[in-house]
Amino acid sequence: MYVYFLAGVLLFSNVAMSIETCNVKNIKDFYNRVKLDGPLQVEAIKKKELASSRIDIAEQRPNPELDFEYLKGDEFGLDINTYSFSAKHTIELGSKRDKRIEKAKSYQKLKGAGVDLALFNSNIQSTIGYQRVAQLSVTIKAVKEAIQTFDKLIKKLSLRKRLNPEETVSLSTLKLASNDYKAQLNDLENEKTLLMGKIKFLSKCNDLVPRYQYLKYQNINLLNEEKEKKGLLKLEDFKVDLAKGELEVEKSLGYSNISIGPTFEYQTQGNDEYVSAGISVSFALPIFQTNDGGKLNALKSLSAQKLISANKKELLIVERNNLVQKFKRSLRTLQGMPSLVELEEKHQKVEKLFSRGVVSIQMSIESHRQQIDFLRSKFETENDILDTYGKLILIDGNTKAFEGLF
Repeated sequence: MYVYFLAGVLLFSNVAMSIETCNVKNIKDFYNRVKLDGPLQVEAIKKKELASSRIDIAEQRPNPELDFEYLKGDEFGLDINTYSFSAKHTIELGSKRDKRIEKAKSYQKLKGAGVDLALFNSNIQSTIGYQRVAQLSVTIKAVKEAIQTFDKLIKKLSLRKRLNPEETVSLSTLKLASNDYKAQLNDLENEKTLLMGKIKFLSKCNDLVPRYQYLKYQNINLLNEEKEKKGLLKLEDFKVDLAKGELEVEKSLGYSNISIGPTFEYQTQGNDEYVSAGISVSFALPIFQTNDGGKLNALKSLSAQKLISANKKELLIVERNNLVQKFKRSLRTLQGMPSLVELEEKHQKVEKLFSRGVVSIQMSIESHRQQIDFLRSKFETENDILDTYGKLILIDGNTKAFEGLF
């Protein structure tokens, strides 16, 4: 009795743990789980930490230098020993350290924004994948229903001893239609299997069951309310800032560093001892070069980056305008389509008419074909709207707007 009780407790705890760690009931839960706890989120954090380490490297100062010399000589039979010691600290002129830090911060901004946008794009694509799996379940159900209907008719006609010409043609057509839909069903099942594996990994949820949900497309706002704070447009500004930082670093390298510090000398000549102390200063004379080559290269790089970024921003604006037009056109098309509930009601009416013998076999085949084709068109339009909206958000940087769809 105790063994059964313990097994029940373990089973219940496993179920409870599964529910606690994977409570994805709809597309909103899936998006939030991928966004907050997905494996790519951890990967993005590591990449941003790696980028921030550039600042730690830039903040490093040169180590002090210690010099020690020992000289031994002989002057007319008199031993001479000389000990020299100096400690030098390097002073970076031209604000080299500050320039390095500013460049590192510019790199961190660029890399961080790029990582965030890449992660958001991945989250959008995985959410579309979730929706696609849910859509495939609806389509697969419709295809299976068509196959069952056709197979019933095939069996019914095959049991007849004699068929008139119309029935013979109908039987042949039904067999072709049934085999065609079985091939389509295989493709749909394979696509669903591949997508399920991916979204299960991205959500870390093995018992995931995607459910179809018509999203709130009417809530979509196409205005850029973030004013280019984090999007692809702002990313081009970060690239220019990084090029400016590189130029400032190259300018700072045109100044020589100064090494300065105390120096001591101890000398013995026979029984006589001499102690000397002073200051040691060393620096490179700016005679042959002041890093003009590096400054010129950085200046040309900055000029090129400004031109590239300006062109890219103009193209992004053109692309955004085109995406808005595409989005509006697709949304009007989707809004003109009947809902799945309306489609199912119409289909049930046709099925009742067919069962009463009012509708011919050819019309039944055509009815199922139109239903399945319509589902494909509707779902493709929905996914196209999601993908287009995601691209608009990537350009603008208003990533929180995507959550308004759920």
